Amino acid sequence: MLKLEEKIIEWINGRLIYIAFIIVLVTAVWIRLAGWEYVGNDYHFYLYDIPGNCNSLLYRSIVAFLMERSEFIVMLLKFFAYTGDFAVTFFTMVLWRRSHSHLNPVAAFFLLTACLLSPVILIYSMGGMRIDSLCMSLILAGILCLRSKLYFPAVLLAAAAAFLYPVYWPVVLTPAIWIVIKQKRDGQMTIHMTAALFLLFCLLILSVFLENHGGDGSFYWGKLFVINPHTGEAYANPGQWLSGMLNLYGYCLATGSLLPAFSRRRMRIPALLLQLIILLYMGWQQTSALAI
Repeated sequence: MLKLEEKIIEWINGRLIYIAFIIVLVTAVWIRLAGWEYVGNDYHFYLYDIPGNCNSLLYRSIVAFLMERSEFIVMLLKFFAYTGDFAVTFFTMVLWRRSHSHLNPVAAFFLLTACLLSPVILIYSMGGMRIDSLCMSLILAGILCLRSKLYFPAVLLAAAAAFLYPVYWPVVLTPAIWIVIKQKRDGQMTIHMTAALFLLFCLLILSVFLENHGGDGSFYWGKLFVINPHTGEAYANPGQWLSGMLNLYGYCLATGSLLPAFSRRRMRIPALLLQLIILLYMGWQQTSALAI
């Protein structure tokens, strides 16, 4: 073997993980650009004020504003979703590093791959142009603020996610209630934390008020939890409701299972099965109409 070949092989071996990083990033960008103009069967529910649209007043207002000024509304919404994908990846890595005091290159590579190339994440952002990833990135940023004891920024970031997509109100409120219970039990409840939680409660009331008074009467707070977007009517039975909730929380469940799966071996198979179930369901939902 020539010395030049040995040097090339040595150089590649020393930088193999970083080459893998570049390959993942290029692949993630390429896949998203390839689906830039693709629209799924249910895109109407995210663009137009029809009975199946269960999105928030803030989201509908932003979409209406953009539609009046651009013919590329699908691309714009996908740009928001793609931005959210990369933001979630960044904040997940930061949280991992803070929780484990370091982020070795191999762990970073697997986190990068899971966050950017997960089929579940791709089907939500690229296939559905949904803003779940943008909302999740706001929540993760709020968690980082919370860990730094910046309670008011944490509340505002989490509430912004819920105002954009009310699906995330339970995601925000559940840990908030848990924190109150834990801090009170440990006697660590501070005046700043109490004020931040009061602010969160006020924002929740404001969200309810705006949703109930900001439309034509067909929109109301909590509509997405009771109305099937495909029919515009209330869920007919518990099975239909459960499938609807899987649709709503599929992204949140898939991304939320990443960190514990990386941290604990026993969580990896359940997390993988969860991703598979969500992927199969969302794939069937997107393509079943084409087979009829």
